[in-house]
Amino acid sequence: MDLTRLKQLPLLATLPDTALEGLRASARLARFRAGQLLHSEGEACTALELIVEGRLAVERITREGDLMRIAEFGPGGSIGGNLLFSSDPVHHLAITATQPTTLLRIDKRSLLALLGQHQRFLLAYLGEVADRALVLEGTLTRYANLPLRARIRNYLRAQQRAQGTPVIRLPGSKKALAAQLGVQRSSLSRALQRMKQEGQVDFDRHSITLLK
Repeated sequence: MDLTRLKQLPLLATLPDTALEGLRASARLARFRAGQLLHSEGEACTALELIVEGRLAVERITREGDLMRIAEFGPGGSIGGNLLFSSDPVHHLAITATQPTTLLRIDKRSLLALLGQHQRFLLAYLGEVADRALVLEGTLTRYANLPLRARIRNYLRAQQRAQGTPVIRLPGSKKALAAQLGVQRSSLSRALQRMKQEGQVDFDRHSITLLK
């Protein structure tokens, strides 16, 4: 992987060329197909993994046995940074590639050397770890142990704030939204239909509007 591509990753853009040259020798690329499981719950975390291309989904199985998508990260994002130096460095959530994905893996020893030698990299790393923790914590707080309708309303309110409009464009299919809410697609469809009949929402194939 050449220096130009390494510098396109926000975290690595803080490093000088000499450090990037050393990283080229110690880091390694890993490629995954769409739908492939990268890490399962309980698997040891041994490296910081930067997303060069593709997308990853962080998921968990609910008590009802449904798959819940906690977050999704794209190019420039990272996984493992919030776990690698913990007292229990294991993945507590499953991670799956939603598209063909390439990762750059930096082992713990190499990462420690970079953190100790480059302050800008250290600050960027701490910011990345904090941001990832906030994303995961916010999603779990919004959806854990809530009835489905409450999860739907929380999701729609959050998207209204993020998109700045009452008409919320769906990021993908209703199947993907169901996974993010941790329910089956059929359960989501029934709940939305009931909410529409009660005048709480309106929707079409591409958007949902929260009415009250």
